[in-house]
Amino acid sequence: MARCGCAKEQVDLLVYNARIYTVDNHFSMAEAFAVKDGRFVAVGSTAQIRGRYIAEQQVDMQGAPVYPGFHDAHCHFVSLGKSLSFANLRGAASYEEALKRVAEHHAALPSEWIVGMGWDQNLWPGQHFPTNRELNRLYPNTPVVLRRIDGHAVVANEEAIRRVGLKVGDASILPGEALLENGRFNGLFREYTADRFWTAVPEPSKEEQIGYISRAASLCYQNGLTSISDSGLSLPSIQLIDSMQQSGLLSLRIDAWMEPSDANFEHFTRPYRTDRLTVSCLKLYMDGALGSRGAWMLTPYDDEPAALGIPVITDEQFLAYCQKAYDSGFRVATHCIGDAANRRALRLYARLLQGPNDLRWRIEHAQIVAPKDFALFKQYSVVPSVQPTHATSDMFWAAARVGDRIKGAYAFRELKNQLGWIPFGTDFPIEEVNPIYTFFAAVFRKNLDFLPLDGFQMENALSRQDALRAMTIWVAKSSFDEDQKGSIESGKWADFVVLDRDIMREEEKQIPNTRVVSVYIAGAKMKI
Repeated sequence: MARCGCAKEQVDLLVYNARIYTVDNHFSMAEAFAVKDGRFVAVGSTAQIRGRYIAEQQVDMQGAPVYPGFHDAHCHFVSLGKSLSFANLRGAASYEEALKRVAEHHAALPSEWIVGMGWDQNLWPGQHFPTNRELNRLYPNTPVVLRRIDGHAVVANEEAIRRVGLKVGDASILPGEALLENGRFNGLFREYTADRFWTAVPEPSKEEQIGYISRAASLCYQNGLTSISDSGLSLPSIQLIDSMQQSGLLSLRIDAWMEPSDANFEHFTRPYRTDRLTVSCLKLYMDGALGSRGAWMLTPYDDEPAALGIPVITDEQFLAYCQKAYDSGFRVATHCIGDAANRRALRLYARLLQGPNDLRWRIEHAQIVAPKDFALFKQYSVVPSVQPTHATSDMFWAAARVGDRIKGAYAFRELKNQLGWIPFGTDFPIEEVNPIYTFFAAVFRKNLDFLPLDGFQMENALSRQDALRAMTIWVAKSSFDEDQKGSIESGKWADFVVLDRDIMREEEKQIPNTRVVSVYIAGAKMKI
């Protein structure tokens, strides 16, 4: 029999003998693909790909599962990097434990300001907010700022209050943002007033910033992330990311959302794109967080009848920002937790969007939605962007906050059904930097202790296929990048992840144990 003299095409990378979830329109399976110049050039069976292509770099996956690179649809990447140098208060079982961690951290890494992040009073006996009484005693001359896990509240000592320059009666403190005892600040501040403490902490040097961004990127690679959406950045942060990517110091693809600053509006008069950076979205806030009772509700909290939460922006300012974005071709993504916040943002969006469209404006979190308001997402083509691990973090105390309204909370399937798709994120560093936990929470609606046994409001669980789409192609779609990434298809960037077990087939209790074996961006293997 005559042998074919056809020469094989030279490419940069061959991957074969894999179980490949392409996440294309048909959710097709494949065994192999070829990569050249950072992009997939062919996807098919092992026989097809090895028969047609040759490469110096070839990887026999020996049956391992391969997925498109995971994309976090809503996180705080730069904040994650900064937080790696703070006292870690996540999971502290009491305020006393949190204070002990602060002391240990400061002893190991003394600094001008003591900064901690991650406390959650819902994990403490009595679930009471902390005050600064003990901080004042322990640190009379050193400013201390400890940020709540959701980022929407801080406890600060008297020295920090003095340095920020706050005084009781200050007209710049919005209603509900500072708590008082006997006519004095008790140290607990929320929303924009809390942010004033955060911005008072001295900025690290450029070299330090490059270091913490690099460390944050390493954490992303270790967890299989090849792309992230950073939810609200200053112009200097965006420019630093761009320069690091252009110089080869940062491989991660980043969808950078602008904070609504004059500097951002003046610099970015229209969307900006490179192969690794997208700047095409404006981040706004409508309210605070449920855990700190800052979420803006239509009716009072069940566990605090005097409270409705905190609307953090006026209609006039919100519409002005939205108009700027609309006129310049930017998307808008608005943080909305409470049912009042979701309703208000959707109705204000409607004044500009007017009906069905393909602008892909978003509501971030969409955490508690009044039943009649779900249809507004479909009516105005607004993308609901959610974080499934928020549901499993909040589920044991959220009902006490909102009572029967819990049925409209964390309603991921109901939200997904409005447009037929939904992007997933983690909101890290508020939650863990781990998309596998996102997948698990969305499909099984349980925490990592596998509770509740029957799952939390399982009518809003998603299928495994939809959960994978929500971490890959649907996130890419949310930023108009679906033609460039999000699936393993010819012509798209060769971003993919290899896991040690198949989350699409593995039994429930093994999924949280899944580990990343390797991760590639543009066909290059990242160090993990």
